[in-house]
Amino acid sequence: MKKFVIAGAATVAVIAGGLAATGAIANTPAAVKQVAGDFWAGAHWDDDDDDHRVRGPIPRPSEAALRKAGLVRVTEVERDDGRIEVEGYDAQGRELDVTMDAKGQKVLRVERDRD
Repeated sequence: MKKFVIAGAATVAVIAGGLAATGAIANTPAAVKQVAGDFWAGAHWDDDDDDHRVRGPIPRPSEAALRKAGLVRVTEVERDDGRIEVEGYDAQGRELDVTMDAKGQKVLRVERDRD
């Protein structure tokens, strides 16, 4: 029985380590609270490995700037080539792609899905 418990714990550790390595856990800023129905709830955080090495952890984008751009719910935050890309939905349920500066404070571009 002890062998089974040890093997089970090792499996959990491997799975958790895999999630951390993919950024599903490790790159989510501690300041972002994941609360159901919240602006950030369920958002996937994906940090480019090169950017993470050079610039450190991905910064939390400005919620005020994103809301001003029309986002009401965020589904993904990604950093690539120094810029932060945020995907989510507006109040009408349309998908929005917002490109922000490296610090996540200034909106550079907003693309709306017209479907």
